[in-house]
Amino acid sequence: MAGAVRGQGQEVLRLPSMSKLEVEELLKNSRICRLAFNDMPQPYIIPLDYVYMNGKMYFHFAGYGKKISLFEKDPHVSVEVDRYNDDITEYESVTLMGTLAKVTDMGEKMAVSKKLLESIKSRGGEKNVAARHGYERLDLDTLMSESSMVLRLDVADYVALKSPAS
Repeated sequence: MAGAVRGQGQEVLRLPSMSKLEVEELLKNSRICRLAFNDMPQPYIIPLDYVYMNGKMYFHFAGYGKKISLFEKDPHVSVEVDRYNDDITEYESVTLMGTLAKVTDMGEKMAVSKKLLESIKSRGGEKNVAARHGYERLDLDTLMSESSMVLRLDVADYVALKSPAS
């Protein structure tokens, strides 16, 4: 809830929290997040496509690279998703803290892969998205292959804030 706090002679505005419904809508309607892995001496952050279904966030990784080695070393991550207008006077931001888990159930992997392909095709960016995922092309066979990994975020906690009401 928005409020003011005294801090060294001036009032500091506390941003209002987002409701669970607002968080759900933001996650459902966004496509890109920022995923932060634990690394030393500072976190490693990447922008990433994601799929949100059944109240869970899913990510697709090709089975190589820095993010895979960081995931294998420590699956604890933070994920940030936001929405804002051009002058940033209206915004919403949610940061989810949790653990990445490899999806081993083939039905779950198939459903996530199909939803990712739908999202990519709706944006018309198959070639560019394929390159970001480490492939020349993205299709269901590629996403379901052994070299392709789907990870699910199991959320432990989150912070969700928005701009104050005008």
